[in-house]
Amino acid sequence: MSAILEAENLRKTFGGIVAVDGATFEIEEESITGLIGPNGAGKTTTFNLISGFYEPDSGTVRYDGRDLQELMEPSRDEKLIWGGASGITFGALGGIAGLGLFGLGPVPSVGTLAVGAGVGAGVYVGQEKIRQSREGHKNSRPFMLAREGLARTFQITRELSEMTALENLMLAPQEQAGENLVNTWLRRGAVADEEAAVRERAEEMLELLEIDHVRHEEAGNLSGGQRKLLELGRVLMLDPDLILLDEPVAGVNPTLTEKLMDRIRTLRDEGYTFCIVEHDMEVIMNLSDTIIVMNEGKKLVEGTPEDVRSDERVIDAYLGGV
Repeated sequence: MSAILEAENLRKTFGGIVAVDGATFEIEEESITGLIGPNGAGKTTTFNLISGFYEPDSGTVRYDGRDLQELMEPSRDEKLIWGGASGITFGALGGIAGLGLFGLGPVPSVGTLAVGAGVGAGVYVGQEKIRQSREGHKNSRPFMLAREGLARTFQITRELSEMTALENLMLAPQEQAGENLVNTWLRRGAVADEEAAVRERAEEMLELLEIDHVRHEEAGNLSGGQRKLLELGRVLMLDPDLILLDEPVAGVNPTLTEKLMDRIRTLRDEGYTFCIVEHDMEVIMNLSDTIIVMNEGKKLVEGTPEDVRSDERVIDAYLGGV
C-alpha cells in the first residue's frame, strides 16, 4: 500500500509549550490507523495539524503527495471574486468621497476616487493582516481539504441541531446546483433532479448507519451515539478518501459502539482510509491495522496492535514507569 498522508518533522508550540516535537509518520491507503497516547502526549494537536486546523511551526503534511498548506490556498476563482469585490468597494468609497462626505465637493473626481480607493485598500489590507495574524490559523482553510477528499469528525459533534437528521446529510455534498441563486431561477429542473438524487443517497446513508428511524427528528434531539453516527454519515456524504475520526465512540453505548466499529471496518474494506484518535484502548486495539503511540509530542512507537500492546515503552508512557 502507498501512503495517502505523510507527516514529516511536525512541530507546534503554543507560547513556551511544545505540543508536538518532530513527529513523523505515514498513513497507508485503505487502512485504519490509530493515534493514541497519554494525556498531554500531543495527539490532539497532531490531529489538528494533519486536518488543516493548525499550521505547523515547522515540518510538512502531505496529502496524496501535495502539501496541505498549498491545498488550502485560495483558488484562482476565489482570487478573482475577492479582486472584483475589492474593486467595487474601492469605487463605492470613491463615489461617496466625491459626493461630499469628506468635504471634497459634490461631483466625483479623479482625486476623490483615488482617496476612496486608498481608504478601501487600507481597510482590505488591514482585515487581511488581522486574519493572518491569528495564531495557528494563518492559512487554516480546512474546507478546502474536504473538497480534495480529506474530511474529519469532532469529539464533540457539530450537527446542525435544528435541522433533521436527513437535512443534515443532504446539506453535506459540495457545490450543489441549488446553492447558486441563478440556478434556482433558470435551472429549476436540474436543481430538483440533483436534490432528489442527494435525498436518495442520504436515505441510503441513514439505512447503512441504522438511524433511518430518526430521519425526521431534529439532530439536537438525538442521543450522543446517534449524533456520532450522523456525523460519520455527513462525512461519508462527501465521499472522501481519508477520514479522520476524533474519539468516535466517546459517550456511545456498547451496542452502538459495536455497530460503529463494524461500519468502519466495512468502509475500510470498500477502499476508505481512516485515522482515529481514541482513548478506549479495547476499541483501538480491535479496530486498527496500525497504531501510532505519541508521548511528549513525539512519536514513541509505531506498529501492529500486538506489537504496541507488549512494548515496554508504551507501558511506561501510560503508567509513568510504575
